[in-house]
Amino acid sequence: MKYKVYTIVFASLVTSCGVKHNVTTKSDPTDENSVEAHAVTKPENEQKPNNPLIPSSDTTKKSVAIIKPQPQFEPVTKPQTSKKIVKTDAEWKAILTPAEYQILRQKGTERAFTGKFDKHYKEGTYTCKGCGTPLFDSTTKYDSGCGWPAFFKAKENTIAETIDRSYGMIRTEITCKKCDGHLGHIFDDGPNPTGVRYCVNSASMGFIPADKDKQAKPVQKK
Repeated sequence: MKYKVYTIVFASLVTSCGVKHNVTTKSDPTDENSVEAHAVTKPENEQKPNNPLIPSSDTTKKSVAIIKPQPQFEPVTKPQTSKKIVKTDAEWKAILTPAEYQILRQKGTERAFTGKFDKHYKEGTYTCKGCGTPLFDSTTKYDSGCGWPAFFKAKENTIAETIDRSYGMIRTEITCKKCDGHLGHIFDDGPNPTGVRYCVNSASMGFIPADKDKQAKPVQKK
């Protein structure tokens, strides 16, 4: 009887060999082999933060604005220099005509009513012929009748005054502060509002016109 039972069981096992059975096994979390099977493997190329004290969430790169340092107290305009212009006689002769050199460097005087700026009344600026420093504005020029260009006011800090005792007279010489070029003399018989007269040699000056076609009205002495 036992052999019959074994034969029947064996026959049933043989007939079931060609059938696939899907068997799902649920591992016990307490099983050590199961824990190893479900362990998560970290990628090899994962970057770790250099500083172990900084959390991984803080390792994201942030853009930082770079502010270029600015110089403090940067001047808006360049300061004007007060350094004098000094040249040798040979250098002055190379840049001046004989008449200009004789007046500017040797304190000469041109003959009355012969200078090109005596009856000149265009708008602009009169400059030192030796160094180009602006000396007088055309709005301060007037007809004094003395035979030389006359001005009742000079530009600030451009004219130096010196006592002149030549020719048996006491006068006040005026020179350019920048190059010490002789310009003429100053007198106290000028018009208002200053009451002075800058009597200047034409050869001592240059002229920069404000408008070459615009003619200024001469100022009359009061």
